[in-house]
Amino acid sequence: MSKTTTALLVLLLLIAKPAHVAAGPWEEGYAAYQRKDYTLAVEKWRVVAQAGKAEAQSLLGQMYFFGQGVKQDYPQAITWLRLAAAQGEAKAQFKLGAMHENGQGFTRDNMRAAIWYTLAAKQGHPQANDALQLVSAGLSPKESALASRLAQTCIKRAFKDCESVFSP
Repeated sequence: MSKTTTALLVLLLLIAKPAHVAAGPWEEGYAAYQRKDYTLAVEKWRVVAQAGKAEAQSLLGQMYFFGQGVKQDYPQAITWLRLAAAQGEAKAQFKLGAMHENGQGFTRDNMRAAIWYTLAAKQGHPQANDALQLVSAGLSPKESALASRLAQTCIKRAFKDCESVFSP
């Protein structure tokens, strides 16, 4: 290999892989969460969530739900989870279903739980089908059919303003 070729290869490697790549708030939040530094994770993920990243919004909602790094606050959890769910985030949709089913931040409502579980299941959430079957056991066939229809309407709307269609 000639000296020119070797020099070009070294130059390309230096350009292609900088010696120090700074982590962004998403990665910093993840690292903080892994260390159980939940306050820092919330701080970092809030930046990403406010920029509109659905996964960060969902995680922030979960942290408010469990009181990790913040005071437990169901209304704040619901706010962040709804933002993520409106972007099709299955984990947020599943959590909203569970919150409706268990009356956490909402009045218990198995119909709404079934709708959210249906949405999460349609997107492959691993626990949504089982949760949907359990909650649907307490619904009449008419209610189950309505929940399915309302979920389909939400899907057709690309998850935008879903809750406006939830009122039968």
